[in-house]
Amino acid sequence: MSAERVPTGIKGMDQLIGGGFPKHSLNLISGAAGSGKSLFALQYLWNGARDGDIGAYIALEESRQSVERAAANFGLVLTGAGAEKLHIVDLGEIRSGGGGSVIGFRELKDFLGAFLVSTHATRLVIDSLPVVGLYYRSPEDLREELFAFARFLRQQAVTPLLITESLEDGTLTRYGVEQFVADSFIVLSMEKVKGELRRTVTVRKMRFTKHDTGTHPFFITHNGIEVSPEERVMA
Repeated sequence: MSAERVPTGIKGMDQLIGGGFPKHSLNLISGAAGSGKSLFALQYLWNGARDGDIGAYIALEESRQSVERAAANFGLVLTGAGAEKLHIVDLGEIRSGGGGSVIGFRELKDFLGAFLVSTHATRLVIDSLPVVGLYYRSPEDLREELFAFARFLRQQAVTPLLITESLEDGTLTRYGVEQFVADSFIVLSMEKVKGELRRTVTVRKMRFTKHDTGTHPFFITHNGIEVSPEERVMA
């Protein structure tokens, strides 16, 4: 029996992943600055809210106004009853009011434990893991707390999308461990093709899914990200 799916709603993307993320799976997206990670995550939530799912965007670095402005640039604006389906939380600002803006996974877990119950959110975005990583003095502490946080998320009735970043040296994730806690791992890149840079998406891992493993081009249009599932980019 195939897993129940939570569609991203991103044009062309769900064709690569069997119709969407497996419900209640833990998903990770990575890419360099400006690669489209936050836009991908916003579309995932906005498309869900449009279809009746309650979503939550937890911003740890950007302000709520900045997130809303970025979304509006691509027509991702909900009004009326739809607006009640999406919560954008500037957790950095909340923490600043409490005496500190840097937050660890335990504090994030404590916040989400109450927040998810009160909002009944079923889609969740955390932007981003590297900000949380600043809290830890050693890689060992970070790894231990990240794995504990992943266990917590799997116990919730949500389908989360976590954002991390890739490095200029080709390392796919900031801390080299994020992809091992996730059920799926999507990488956004810039590939040089015939002397030009092209935006690409690769699904490097997706449990419970017979997914496409190719590298495909995507475009950022006035409607957001659009993937070309029939076209492949060769390294």
